[in-house]
Amino acid sequence: MTRLTISIALCTYHGEKFLQEQLDSLANQTRLPDEVVVGDDGSTDRTLEILENWAKTVSFPVKITRNEKNLGFAKNFEATMMRCTGDVIFPCDQDDIWLPTKLEKMTAVMENHPKIGAVYCTSTVFYMDGRAPISIIPQVTNWHRYFIAYYTTPFYDQNPMDAGCCSAWRRELLPNFFPIPSGWFHDMWFYVLAPHFTQVYTIMEPLIYYRRHTSNASYSNAPENRGWGDETQKNNFRASVYLYKMYRPQMESLEKRLHSIKSTQKTCRHLQYLQRFHSHFRRRIRTEENLIRNFGSFFREFITGGYFRFRQPIRSILFDLKEGLSRK
Repeated sequence: MTRLTISIALCTYHGEKFLQEQLDSLANQTRLPDEVVVGDDGSTDRTLEILENWAKTVSFPVKITRNEKNLGFAKNFEATMMRCTGDVIFPCDQDDIWLPTKLEKMTAVMENHPKIGAVYCTSTVFYMDGRAPISIIPQVTNWHRYFIAYYTTPFYDQNPMDAGCCSAWRRELLPNFFPIPSGWFHDMWFYVLAPHFTQVYTIMEPLIYYRRHTSNASYSNAPENRGWGDETQKNNFRASVYLYKMYRPQMESLEKRLHSIKSTQKTCRHLQYLQRFHSHFRRRIRTEENLIRNFGSFFREFITGGYFRFRQPIRSILFDLKEGLSRK
């Protein structure tokens, strides 16, 4: 068994409040990293001071880069991961807490299974507002069903985790993912593309405490913090067209990327899945704009069973008819 070297790609930005707890958890791993590569995105608080002081206390190299201009978290992760030299790269947020066995257990999967190029773990979510900690899996499953379904396919169900902080990647895979298109989170881009380039494995065990607070980069998009998220799940028939319009640019950049790689059964399935989404929602949009003028679009989607491939079909039909008749 080949022993793999480990890089942690830590991205920071105004992280002084929680950073030290995360750094302590990295230093307390049962298997230490071979390096920690830091990309700071222009912090003006004590973040760099905390990092520099910590670097003096650990036995492994800590390489700190301060970006000349703010890149945003997706591009910061891209740049930071590209500077890593380890065989396995662990993306790392500044405000979580890693359990001591995270590096050991996730790296062992890749060492024992050379064909696996991406490993995920699950996490326990803990809140700064006093709510009790919970498993993230039910939230993620709901999220996939209503939101991520706009650009993923059913074969992702076997690996429900998508958070970058819960992942590890073979460095040799990175050229397949970069550059990250505009509008995409780095972790979601990796998650959606990964099955086209490698085997993915999920350890169904929480190896990270995932901190939720109002300063999270993803806070406003988190399922449990979006009031309209709950409404979407109850009233998907009303919100789905809006969500399609919102996610369409990401879908189009994903299609472009899939067309550029080697065609396989998996890529063909994924492209067909995306095309079905496009066809269904374009017809729904036309129906809702004017039912009388675009009755053919509605009738075709109804008679071919298009509505019944998606959630809440009867309500969607009735809603589109109502909207289409009210916009003459």
